[in-house]
Amino acid sequence: MSDSTSTQSVGSRPVTVERAVPVTYDLGNLAVFDTNMMDPEIMSSADEAKREEYLWSLARDSAQMLVNHVLALPVVTGGRTGGDVKHNDGVFVKLPDPTTQLPREKPVPVPKPLTKWEKFAKQKGITPKARNSGNQVYDEAKGEWVKKWGYKGKNQEEPWLVEVDENTENGGGEKSRKSGSGNKSKRAKRSSK
Repeated sequence: MSDSTSTQSVGSRPVTVERAVPVTYDLGNLAVFDTNMMDPEIMSSADEAKREEYLWSLARDSAQMLVNHVLALPVVTGGRTGGDVKHNDGVFVKLPDPTTQLPREKPVPVPKPLTKWEKFAKQKGITPKARNSGNQVYDEAKGEWVKKWGYKGKNQEEPWLVEVDENTENGGGEKSRKSGSGNKSKRAKRSSK
């Protein structure tokens, strides 16, 4: 497939590119295989800037050929479908199947078959609940999110009244408060008697 020349141009570069040997396209992988010989004079020259510019122009021409062929593919309008949801995102191009086999270390993963429950749920339209939804609540006293129940949960109540020893009353009640919370099991045993 060789491209015909055209008078259209973008900036100073033409939109269509002509090659001596036709290039091969793999539009499924968005690849162009250009087997044309590179200019041996430019590639062996000592001027590195000239070589870089030449390689950039070859890469630009290959990319332009790829874009020209992609834009010639059939266009799909209206959107794409993702599962049960339809998205109206714009205009898409339908790519053909790849012709070049890309190497893989492992085989392509096979989708797991649906379980009996998943088949039933899909047939009846049952959607799964989000797990751990509503497991945490905002504690305004602490200013952070805490669990509703359990260890360090919202249901753990702080004692609203704490006894203060007369010996440590002048030294600060904070010390006796901490010592009182450590004896929670002793207080529970006393209250059950």
